[in-house]
Amino acid sequence: MILSCIVVVLVIQTLPVFFVKPLGSLSMKGEDISLYYSKGDEKGAREVFDLLQEKGEEIRVKMGYSSKKNTEVIIYKSQKSLAIREAGLITLAIAPPWHIGDSHNGNVMLVSPYTNVKSHTHDSILQAALHEYVHSIVHEINPKLSYFWDNGLATYLAGQKPSDGEVSSMPVPSVEDMHTENGLKFGSMGGYAFSYKYIEFLDNTYGWDRIIAYASGLGSYEGVFGKTEEDIYKEWTEYLKTL
Repeated sequence: MILSCIVVVLVIQTLPVFFVKPLGSLSMKGEDISLYYSKGDEKGAREVFDLLQEKGEEIRVKMGYSSKKNTEVIIYKSQKSLAIREAGLITLAIAPPWHIGDSHNGNVMLVSPYTNVKSHTHDSILQAALHEYVHSIVHEINPKLSYFWDNGLATYLAGQKPSDGEVSSMPVPSVEDMHTENGLKFGSMGGYAFSYKYIEFLDNTYGWDRIIAYASGLGSYEGVFGKTEEDIYKEWTEYLKTL
């Protein structure tokens, strides 16, 4: 009986993960994007769709991604609806209040730009659509890329530039911190701001071609940049002091 109850609880907990699209969802489809949304949220869905249609090709070119695979984009009316479809009902207890999107298995999951979210605006949610779109491409070209690098590329290409004050007010993550795959730790250590600045530094110093070569898994730090990760880290921390 106890085992049966546990099984039932696990099924209820994880069931939403297998039905990521909103019940009775409507759709908008383009050459590279298939977007799904709830009835009554067409305005927000249209804005996300149009933005991805406008900026998507530019991002694909920057990422060196030529596949014609269609990316699924799912828009939710609330953070709760997003959260339970990411990892089940338990996510409601651990999802941070600022969380607005994710990318699983190459798709894009995002709240509507008209959802009321702490620390976010209509425009920042639209920017997050570009951020998650970059994640969906990274999943295709190199799913083993580190969380720090993945988010650095996403924030950089989405134009989510942090203020210099935001960066200078926090301790610089260590090399070990930069290897974390824990999303909550990443967020609390200022990972989004610092990963942006990391990619910015590499772009300004070594050029975009080397960034994409490393991100695509075409070589190690030594093979792509001609230096160890620790050497690059030291250069980056000196760069941060100039901001």
